[in-house]
Order: sequence, then structure tokens, then C-alpha cells
Amino acid sequence: MLKKKSDQWRFFYHYNKPASKARGCNVLTLHWDGKCHEVNVIVCHTGTETHSQKSQPHCIVRGWAHWVQFMKAPGGGKDWVTATVYP
Repeated sequence: MLKKKSDQWRFFYHYNKPASKARGCNVLTLHWDGKCHEVNVIVCHTGTETHSQKSQPHCIVRGWAHWVQFMKAPGGGKDWVTATVYP
């Protein structure tokens, strides 16, 4: 189990099947700072672990982070977003 360090907050992400089907490409939902962000690429510089729960989404990947940066990915299309997670 991962340990929280000072000034870190919980983040988690999972595959978003409805958004992926609607856009025709893989979409992940990254939960950070009380908001849901639809992204296409996640670059994670911190440790993560899987977590199972009874409600949807059943399997998530979670960790502790200090900062998450969101950027539009060049050449990936108008909706292509990259999230970078920092420890």
C-alpha cells in the first residue's frame, strides 16, 4: 500500500468506455482535485496501485501526487489531452 507524503493528494484513473466509443479513440478519466478530466495519455512519475470496488468503475489505478499538469497534445487532434502526474 502506498504511503501519503505531506502536501500530496489522491488521484485515480480508469478507462472510460462510453467516451472512447463516442470519440473513436481511447479515453481515460483522471480524477484530480475533485474533478473528472477526460484525457488520452497519462505520464505518471509516481507510484500507483490497483484498487477494486463494488460500484463502477470496478477497477481503478490510484496513487498520491503533488501536482497534475494537463496539456493539449500537439498533432493528436483538437480533443487530444495529455496528463502528467508528479509525486
